[in-house]
Amino acid sequence: MKREEEKKTPVWKKVAFIAIGVAFVGMMILSSWGMGWLTTFRTVQPLETVELQFTIRDGNGNAILTTDLPTARAALQQGIPVFYASEALPMTAGKTGSPAFTLIPAYNPVIGSTNFALFGQEYDEMSVGLLGLHAGESRTIPFAFNDTYEQTFTAEYLESRGFNFSTLAVGDLVSFGISTTPVVEGLENETQEEMAVRTASVVEKTNESATFRFRYATAQLSFAEFPR
Repeated sequence: MKREEEKKTPVWKKVAFIAIGVAFVGMMILSSWGMGWLTTFRTVQPLETVELQFTIRDGNGNAILTTDLPTARAALQQGIPVFYASEALPMTAGKTGSPAFTLIPAYNPVIGSTNFALFGQEYDEMSVGLLGLHAGESRTIPFAFNDTYEQTFTAEYLESRGFNFSTLAVGDLVSFGISTTPVVEGLENETQEEMAVRTASVVEKTNESATFRFRYATAQLSFAEFPR
């Protein structure tokens, strides 16, 4: 009886052996993965650049500009004049102070290939919104700046620009050509004017005019992987 008691392994040793065994197996699994498993915990840090995939939507949830082809196709099937950017946008996280416009090469079936104009405030907020994002994760950020970017045009002006004023209705989406070339008052602008497009929604209409909102509501952000 005494010999049997001496042969018994203390409980704490059994627990220790099991724990060590589990830890050893875990280390073997991690080593078989290489260093790739570490990227699971990695997030975007300030001034880190990634290839951004994004979808910008208006206040009604309509996709306005996207790098996601299925999203673009679905929007077009619903009659939404979405613009599709076939290439990801290189963006540095947390970097602000962007110029007034950032031009994104994009395509729309009616207009064709063109440049879509992102406002500097939108670009800055997307850059800040990248911070802390994991590869493969999707995050939707609201645009928080206050300006609604609304502009009213007379029926005469719109007709002269090729719009059918009589068919315009609140909620319609319309693409406008805008100049992205800075104008300095009192100085002759010798720089060739650079044009881009911007989609606006009709928010108000009277018999004499229509008001358009050029501001968007949200941006959905993601990226596939960190640069190697």
